[in-house]
Amino acid sequence: MSTQPTNPNPIHQRRAFAFVMVILLMIVVSLGIGLSMARFSAQTKTVARQVDKYQEHHLGRGLQEAIGAWLRQQNGRDLHEVLEPESGHAMDIVLEDGSEVSVYLRDAQGAALSNLTNLSDIEIEEGGLLLRNLASNTTEDQYLRDTRPFGPYKISIASASDRVLEAAAQIIAGSLADRFLAELGSVRYDDEAITRTQLTQIATSSGLDTDQRAAMFRVFATDIELWAVIIEVRAGAGLQQGHVIARYGGVTQIRVSSTNQSGNPMELGAFITWRELELGDSFDISQLY
Repeated sequence: MSTQPTNPNPIHQRRAFAFVMVILLMIVVSLGIGLSMARFSAQTKTVARQVDKYQEHHLGRGLQEAIGAWLRQQNGRDLHEVLEPESGHAMDIVLEDGSEVSVYLRDAQGAALSNLTNLSDIEIEEGGLLLRNLASNTTEDQYLRDTRPFGPYKISIASASDRVLEAAAQIIAGSLADRFLAELGSVRYDDEAITRTQLTQIATSSGLDTDQRAAMFRVFATDIELWAVIIEVRAGAGLQQGHVIARYGGVTQIRVSSTNQSGNPMELGAFITWRELELGDSFDISQLY
């Protein structure tokens, strides 16, 4: 009895082939949906980032105009005279939705300038020595907090850290650095701005010679130009009404003079930096450099 080979049923073959094609089609469709969702998610995040940048950009421009108008109303007075001494509060702006924007200005010129390009030869020499003194007596984190890449060469005594003042005093006073620092401490924490007259008196009390006095006026500022602008936004309605819901900050350079080309007693420069800040009590101006 012979056995004949069994031929596959054509109908079964077609069904099996169709089933495989269905599985493949489902996989392709699933992959397509997954890729589409991934692209959509990426596009959504990109758009959200663009919207945030757009809002921050226009908020910054609007605040520049508002702060500039406020400054012009001060008739050229020293900013220390018009800011609240403890907080540096400058003004409040109420938005259309009832939210309140509080603006604070703080002296941001206490750090040493790390970019010494376009300075005079003597400033480059003194600035380089100051930075080396600072680097040799600080950690990397402290050095970064105590230096800035932009702004005037001169340093604000009032907002400088002890480390910066010590490094500067060594350059200015040499062997008289400790005595000079002690004299600086007598005016450092006053609410009023430090004047040239006060610095001259400090130089005399410290026993500085003519060259050391000249170095003192090169290194230390009496007119503060670099300011940190801190903006806090408080909700005007809802469960968070009155609470800070956003905080922004930037650094701007303000030149104070009797008059300028525009005829205004003060001139507000554009924000050199601008960024969103974390909410919380702690804040360091070095975050804005």
